[in-house]
Amino acid sequence: MWICRNRATFEGKKLRSLFDVVFSACGYMNYWADLMAGADREAMERGAKMLKTNAAAMMRICAAPAGSAMD
Repeated sequence: MWICRNRATFEGKKLRSLFDVVFSACGYMNYWADLMAGADREAMERGAKMLKTNAAAMMRICAAPAGSAMD
């Protein structure tokens, strides 16, 4: 979150959506997983994958045309 905040604050780069923060976090989680070993690495990789999958599902829900999701 801090990296996205710093980019917006100090570099003037605007976020396209809040999902940019989530997908950036997934990338860092995978990077950190590479530095780990064993069960910790597997847990971090699973967590990153789960977060990315759920964020992608939320993006689809948010992008659905009005009235089609809950009618």
